[in-house]
Amino acid sequence: MRISSQLLLTFLLNAVWQIALIAALASLGAWILRQSATRYQHWLWVGALCLSLLVPAATAWRSLPTVITTSAEQTLERELANPIVTNHALAPQSPSTGVSSGSFELNRSLAFALLLIYAGLFVFRVFRLAQAWHTTRTVRNAAVELERDETVEAIVRECAKRLNFNADRVRVCRSTREPVPVTIGVFRPVIVLPDSLLLPDSLLQDGNTDLLTSAIGHEFIHVARHDYVLNLVYELLYLPVSFHPAAALLRRRIKQTRELCCDELVAERILNAETYARSLVVLAGSVPPLRRLSVTTTVGIADADILEARIMSLLSKPKMNRRWKKLLLLVVSLLLLVPSFGAAALAMRFEVATAAQEPTQQEKELKEKENVDSKIRRGREAVKENEEFKERMERDPNFRREVQRKQELEMEMRTLRQAALMRLSRISMDQAIQIATSQTPGKVLICSLEADKWEEPGKLAKDGVVFYHVIIGDEANPGDATHVLVNAVDGSIIKTGKELPRKRSPENN
Repeated sequence: MRISSQLLLTFLLNAVWQIALIAALASLGAWILRQSATRYQHWLWVGALCLSLLVPAATAWRSLPTVITTSAEQTLERELANPIVTNHALAPQSPSTGVSSGSFELNRSLAFALLLIYAGLFVFRVFRLAQAWHTTRTVRNAAVELERDETVEAIVRECAKRLNFNADRVRVCRSTREPVPVTIGVFRPVIVLPDSLLLPDSLLQDGNTDLLTSAIGHEFIHVARHDYVLNLVYELLYLPVSFHPAAALLRRRIKQTRELCCDELVAERILNAETYARSLVVLAGSVPPLRRLSVTTTVGIADADILEARIMSLLSKPKMNRRWKKLLLLVVSLLLLVPSFGAAALAMRFEVATAAQEPTQQEKELKEKENVDSKIRRGREAVKENEEFKERMERDPNFRREVQRKQELEMEMRTLRQAALMRLSRISMDQAIQIATSQTPGKVLICSLEADKWEEPGKLAKDGVVFYHVIIGDEANPGDATHVLVNAVDGSIIKTGKELPRKRSPENN
């Protein structure tokens, strides 16, 4: 989850400036290509929309190995409670701790808010696209197969002939729902004509077929260019970047230049420009404003609300050498691609800040870590010493004999001390226990006969004391114990307490 959040943040926050840069470059390129063919401008805007998604996505993809490595390191640091990292986190002079080089750290709340807003906008755009698709299917289902009409059939055959297109691949239907011609269909294209173009008593019927030829010819070009399928592809590309106003500009320019391309082809192959321009004015004027704004995935003659620009484009065709057009297209392509690749290379990476721990909690974890490390270190040293001792015992006979001699001497000294204790004590262990429990009631855990200040093994010093060490458990507080020292000669209590100092060994006296 953390990795996906960082990748999405890297995509979003880099897309903010990258898409704006791409849109600015595309606008400059479109201005350079204003005297060339409209299809060049259309390709330019389509390329810009593709780059607006690919460049931020490439940026996020390039940061993936670093994000994974950083996340793994942070996870390992948290698990091990690395003291170096903890000290850095506590130090005010190192604010960049936990952030890898070349990245920016975002507050968790801010990052969550950005991701939540983006998710909401994305879901809204998906809903709108699904709604448009449903509306389109409703229009398609409501369309009725056009009855045999010699005029329409003749126009269809003529348009197909001029465009070198198979007329049998296209179905022509009529509908009362659509005020203008539209094209629908991925595999089996359908041209839907409004009844206003087909009824004999329609206001749009002016006694000639130019209006109908303009409408059918324009939709035939949409079918020949596969504009319906491409429009769906552009909508899907637009979804991830739909939060950006510059991306909406690219999408709008694609629709506008698509209609300009179709107008250009109609004027070149089907009708002359003046006749088609007049028909375009009539067709566009027949569309009610509210219907023009309806949301569908259809493509049609009234998609782009730039009637004046379309008429001017039809009536004024500037001349430019074909060689110059191709050269300008190459220059504009480089102008768009080179800075876009540079933007992907210079992109920034963003990370979500880890949850800050309280200083007391950090100190506690640090102490626990130090205690664990100390125990592990002592255990390793003990194991190492034990292994060295065993190895030396096996390898060195003299050392083995010396160790055995010391063990025997120690056992002899222990025996002498124990015999001296038994000889010097005047009360029994049971009596010592009774004396101790009368002073401190409870359950006796341990009772041992000991002595303090030996002069030599088996001989007590003049100021030495023989005593019973009785440990009594506290029934009210399990785990606590009281230590009672009872004089083994006269039965008096020497000392009572929760903790008693260690008795000194004879070697230390």
